[in-house]
Amino acid sequence: MNNLSSLINRFHLVRQIPIFAGLSWMELHRIARKAVIVEYKKGDIVCPQGGAPDFFYCLISGRLLAYSSSLHAKKEDIDFIHRGMHFGIVSILTGENHSMNFEALNDSIVLKISKPDFHEILNSVPQLGLRLSQSLSRRIRRKIHDATRSVFESTVVAVYSPVTGTGSSTYAINLALSIRKETNKNVIFINIHPRMEEGNADDTGSSPRWKTPPISLAQIIDDHAKILDHVIKKNLPVDLLNVSFDPKDTAIKKHIGLFVSAFVGDYHYVIVDLPNEMDDIVLETLTQSDLVHLITCDRIRDMESIRKVIDRLPGGPSPRPLGPRWGEGTSIHGKFREERTRVIVRAVEEKIYLSFEEINKHLDYHVYAALPTLRPSELTRREGSQHLSFLQSEPQSEYTKTVTRIAREIGGVSVGLALGGGAALGIAHIGVLRVLEQENIPIDIIAGSSMGAIIASLWAIGKDAAGIEKIAREFERRKNLLDLIDPVVPISGLLGGRAIKYWLRKHIGGRTFYSTRIPLLITAYDLIRREELVMESGSLVNAIRKSIAIPGVIEPVREKDRLIIDGGVLNPLPTNILTSRNIKKIIGVNVLQSPHDVSESFALEKDTELRKERVPFREAPFRFLGFRVYRFLLRPFKHNISDIIVRTLQSTEYVLAEQSAQQADVVIHPDLVGINWFELYKVDELIKRGEEAARKALPEIKKLIETE
Repeated sequence: MNNLSSLINRFHLVRQIPIFAGLSWMELHRIARKAVIVEYKKGDIVCPQGGAPDFFYCLISGRLLAYSSSLHAKKEDIDFIHRGMHFGIVSILTGENHSMNFEALNDSIVLKISKPDFHEILNSVPQLGLRLSQSLSRRIRRKIHDATRSVFESTVVAVYSPVTGTGSSTYAINLALSIRKETNKNVIFINIHPRMEEGNADDTGSSPRWKTPPISLAQIIDDHAKILDHVIKKNLPVDLLNVSFDPKDTAIKKHIGLFVSAFVGDYHYVIVDLPNEMDDIVLETLTQSDLVHLITCDRIRDMESIRKVIDRLPGGPSPRPLGPRWGEGTSIHGKFREERTRVIVRAVEEKIYLSFEEINKHLDYHVYAALPTLRPSELTRREGSQHLSFLQSEPQSEYTKTVTRIAREIGGVSVGLALGGGAALGIAHIGVLRVLEQENIPIDIIAGSSMGAIIASLWAIGKDAAGIEKIAREFERRKNLLDLIDPVVPISGLLGGRAIKYWLRKHIGGRTFYSTRIPLLITAYDLIRREELVMESGSLVNAIRKSIAIPGVIEPVREKDRLIIDGGVLNPLPTNILTSRNIKKIIGVNVLQSPHDVSESFALEKDTELRKERVPFREAPFRFLGFRVYRFLLRPFKHNISDIIVRTLQSTEYVLAEQSAQQADVVIHPDLVGINWFELYKVDELIKRGEEAARKALPEIKKLIETE
């Protein structure tokens, strides 16, 4: 790239800025003489909120994020500044300090004109003042009518693997096509590779194969028009660009940020497929991207290779406890956030064979997703064009479902399902899941609390509603409930929980959160610190055991200095942990009974007892005696301490669940009148009522998943 500071280049740049288009040669020259060109690195603040209005700004290349900071350091009133846009005009005209921060999302080049020089230009070029006034009017209208905004956020996703044979290129093209399909927005797939290579190697036999030669990156990298001229359009659902670079050309590194941001404003999503070799060009591309997907296989040496890549990213993250997959993460360098780097593990065999502990030991980084292996039988659909060919997996394969789920999350169209607690009442969730399956409602992430955690876990590991129903039917024979009883001394609960863990292992085995087909979140509550715990790593059985520790019924879990009890105590309907993961479409299932439901249940129970009590001895002597003996034996246990505690908790939890339901777009609330919290054996009735409630909510659910 030539010297940007020269007058000739400043004149050339000024002429490309839309607000200056159509001005005479003399007027453009006058502006160029007053302008200065400044380069900013990714993460730099071009001008801060509250800063003096010293300059008029125009973005030459790159991308900026405009936002205001609240008292709690939250970013508000977010907007995006793309190539050719001007900013800071309101402050310079009014003399007020800047009301927003302007931060470089990529390496950026900005043209600046000082306040005195800009006022002088306005006086000498009245036409410019009129254009600025019109531009401000359009921006104000756009703010008022947000739906008509022409400036959109673009997301650059870099896909990289330091190991050959991981299928990173296959993943990249399938991700690009899935994002296009799920969002119906503009997507471009870019392949960058060293000049001596034709593309990335791939042991699945499905790696994209380019039929046309690549364009040299050095020839186009400093010219926005040339970059877009070489884009291949209308050949596939996504646009294509195939470029190569000379690894010895060190000058390219400096301009990679400008290259990846060249597509901002034209494409909502930019998917960049990188070569396996790590060099300065690859590292800089990873740094300049918004999201980095690191693909590895479930082998120890591959895990260690990925960890080395993570450490090479700016400021390399220090080891940390496994935490949220989404949401606010810790800053690595101030310019690169840890939650932007996502590790995806591909199974070499049928499933990931490394244990959670082994992955954590050698990777020491959160695994974002497990990518199922591609079977040869699933690669039967050949897709392609005159420029690119590749094998695409079958739509119903687990591989495609996983890539689609990731694409939906990137595209902001993920659907989350929150299953609430309620002890036996939670069996109604099975009926809800049955309807969702029958209607092919996509669920991309599931959260569960207490009984909802059990049902959510079984569904997340791949059991369908019919399979979960079969498990629930184990307790239709009431004597099977005795298998869950293990008294504990000293008494801190009716049950010790060991028998429950044994039962859970029978159906879940040693599976971890890495074994789930969709992301799973489970809540619990730390009684010592009085804080919510969100679990998404480690053993599923251990997480469930914590979430179902109903006070007074099941012994709490003691873990170091924590005392962990039922997640429903604080969060009986965990919609909040879905919203914190930026899930915008949420279905909540609240199985807790309202005060009115409880009153009706009590009246129904009394009516049933009266009818049984009125049966004459002479008509049915055995029924007459049996009912009275049953009532006599049950009396010491009816409304015992555990029952009183659970009923007290559920009365409070209902209020909390109603508040949480306000964060859901659709709330399913089955009518469970006449069923008690401990009646696990009423499987048919509970599932039926859950199904009825889900059917009733179907129009709302379908409307939710159809809207973008």
